[in-house]
Amino acid sequence: MGSGQPVIRVAGLLRAVNVGGRKLLMADLKRIAAAAGMDAPTTLLASGNVLFGTTLDLDAAGDALAAAIFADLGLKTDVLVRDHAQLAAVAAGNPFVRQAAEAPNRLMALFLTGTPQGDLEMLRGDCVAGEEIAAGPGCLYMWFPDGAGASKLSSALIERRLKVRGTARNWNTVGKLTALLAG
Repeated sequence: MGSGQPVIRVAGLLRAVNVGGRKLLMADLKRIAAAAGMDAPTTLLASGNVLFGTTLDLDAAGDALAAAIFADLGLKTDVLVRDHAQLAAVAAGNPFVRQAAEAPNRLMALFLTGTPQGDLEMLRGDCVAGEEIAAGPGCLYMWFPDGAGASKLSSALIERRLKVRGTARNWNTVGKLTALLAG
């Protein structure tokens, strides 16, 4: 790590792993992150969450880890890196406070790779089962009263309509990642 820059602890959120046949064992993710120079990598759950220390800026850290995963396993994925302040801002900006308290597994934060190229109104017609969606800091908040699996409002649809990629985490995971980076 010896670049003279301070090491900051961050969360790497991998897009589209361990779904649709795109397998990535968390032991492999830890190994690859360590080999790529990430400090003390640890994983959370089996859905592509890795915490690590880095001296790189967040985009460069994500690019480096994505390149290392591709070089090692041939698996192409986006790695969205967020620091504690960014995750805390997502948590603080949540407009669905009641839902987060009552059913955190049905509230999602869709972390985005960039700025959406469209308005959320483009998605309102796909909210046919009571879903709600709101913009947040570097994310979209999505409430699925009947669960995400039954909804037309999928990440793939959002990506197509808004021309931006993203990776979703339920509110329990957002809370765990934020807490792990807090201390």
